Amino acid sequence: MPGKAALASVCVLTIVLALLVAGCGKDYRQVAVIDGDKAEIVTFGPVPKEPQKIWRPGRVLVFRTSSPVPGAPGNVSGKAGHVYRVSDDQKKLEEVAEFQHGVPNDTLAYTFGK
Repeated sequence: MPGKAALASVCVLTIVLALLVAGCGKDYRQVAVIDGDKAEIVTFGPVPKEPQKIWRPGRVLVFRTSSPVPGAPGNVSGKAGHVYRVSDDQKKLEEVAEFQHGVPNDTLAYTFGK
């Protein structure tokens, strides 16, 4: 019987550890705000330690002005007041939503960030 109790304890400990690791994922939301020829990454929550790129698959881009994306290959541009996502093949922007001009950047990061 002591062997079964030890095995049960190990199983419970493993499950608790797995739940803890699963809960320690990305706890921030992030968008890139494009305003003319400038781009700024806005983070809602703790800032990640690794350097962030504007043009990468899945990145959400928020356009304050109608302009091209700095650092994007080719001539990729978006319209003011629109939210886009960089496609998985990094060749185009997929429109996600629209927003009102007066919405603050941190609210946009919370609402549309991934």
